[in-house]
Order: sequence, then structure tokens, then C-alpha cells
Amino acid sequence: MADAPSATGGGGPPVRVLHLSDIHCGRPFVAAHVEAALDLAGASPWSAIVVSGDVSQRARDVEFLAARDILDRFRAIAPTLVVPGNHDAAWWHAPFGFGEYARVHAKYRHYIAPDLEPTVEAPGVTLVGLNSAWGTRPEALTWYPRDWRVKGGLTAAQLEGAHRRLVAAAAGDLRILVVHHNVVRGRLSSRWGLKAPHRALDAIAAMPVDVVCTGHDHEERAELVERATGRFVVSAANTLSDRMRGHRPSALNVIEATADSISVTAWSYDAAVAAFRPGPITVTVPRVTAGAPALP
Repeated sequence: MADAPSATGGGGPPVRVLHLSDIHCGRPFVAAHVEAALDLAGASPWSAIVVSGDVSQRARDVEFLAARDILDRFRAIAPTLVVPGNHDAAWWHAPFGFGEYARVHAKYRHYIAPDLEPTVEAPGVTLVGLNSAWGTRPEALTWYPRDWRVKGGLTAAQLEGAHRRLVAAAAGDLRILVVHHNVVRGRLSSRWGLKAPHRALDAIAAMPVDVVCTGHDHEERAELVERATGRFVVSAANTLSDRMRGHRPSALNVIEATADSISVTAWSYDAAVAAFRPGPITVTVPRVTAGAPALP
């Protein structure tokens, strides 16, 4: 079992968030990776846990049942926020706007959580979730067939709603936005996760948000994103399944914040000890008090 990191700094104990993604219950599932993540989660206290989507592979009942059992184990450790990913959306029930869209997320709502865009508040941290997995609805459609079913989207109404929820967070809270699709372009895939990515980036940077947690691209990332409208730290978690890009190990992220700084560290799976170990990526930035104004 890996020892979880500790942080020091003024202003009380650090906020610590475990961020994992893309469990993919089904054919790509790797039990050893999930058990190691649970070991890390149970090794020391966490303020919250984030699971940023794709808990299933084909949105099947048996996959969601398995995912629910895993999520319940994380929920027993710390407050846990989960959002759906594109693999959790049964898009074939409403292809290209035809059919019954309510069925697209019906199984996710039944087995995982009724709310696709939850808010979780815990001491020192507020987490706001958004559903970027629209299937083949116009909200996520582009002109490129390769994007269909895979690309995500965030509407102006969703972004405004997230802005308002973050504004309402308690003073001094670490404010985290959770979206399945990667908001920065993948280095290995060279692909954006969201339709209209620059519009989304500008809107997110204008929010009073400290960290944005994403998954989807199966590449661990930790970096500062700066736009004309503001800045935030991105925490992109790799997959816990066997679908890693470039034959790299599975990875998850550890987020820590003191009164003065925010750090995000990727922890990679070490098969020799069946545990996650720190590395290969970490970023630490000064903490800037979020102060974006409320929307009219």
C-alpha cells in the first residue's frame, strides 16, 4: 500500500483531493489498478474524491452494477463527486437528435447517480460537476465523423450555471470544476475533448475556479492554464483501465492546496508493488483567491 502524501503550510490543514477517471468497467477493466486506487484512498484522510467519468465501457447494466460497487467503496472513504463520460451515455437511443434522449443517461441515473451535474461541499472544498457527454446531440456534434459519439460539449447555460455555483462556494474554499472531456488539447492524441474548446476555456477561466478535473483523453496532465479571462490549474487523470496511450502505466492525480499554494501530482501504477507511486508529473502554483464576479 502506498503512503499518501502530506503537505504543510499556513492557514490550517491542507485540502487533499484524490482524482481518478475512466475506470471502464467492462472489457478494459483492470481490477489491480482499481484496488490500488482504493488502497491509496484508504491510506490517509482525503477532503474529497473525484471520479471524472467513463465508469462503464458500453453503458450496460452489468458494467454499471460493477461501477456502483466500486464507487460505493470510494464514497465510504470520503465525499465523492462523479460525472458521466461518453462511454456512460447510451447515445444509440437518440442518434443525432432522433429518439428518446432521456434514455441516453437512464442507466447511469439508475445505477450511479440521479444528478448528472452534482455539487459536493466538504470542509474546505466545493466541487461542481458538469455533464459534457451529450452523445450525438448538436451540443457535441462537429462536422468530423471521427468526433461523433466521442466529442463532448458544454453549453452556455451549463457554463453560466457552473459559474453561479462556484460563486456561491464558501469563502476560502478550494473550488473545483469537474468535466469528463479534456479541456486542453491532448499531447499524445492531439485532440481536443470539447466542441468549441476555446470558447469553453475562456468561460471556465472567467469563473472563480482553482482546479479543473478532467479525464477522457487517457493522458495524465497537471499544468497551469492562463487565458485572457483568467487562470486555473488543470488536473487531467489517466485511465485505470488497460486503455493507456503510448504503453504508459495507469495513473491518477493527487490535488493538495494550502492557503498559499495548489499542487497537482500524477501518481503512476507500479506493477512491481501493485501500488500507485508519485510521478512523473507535478505542478505547484501560488494560490490566487478566486474572486470572479457573479453573473447578472
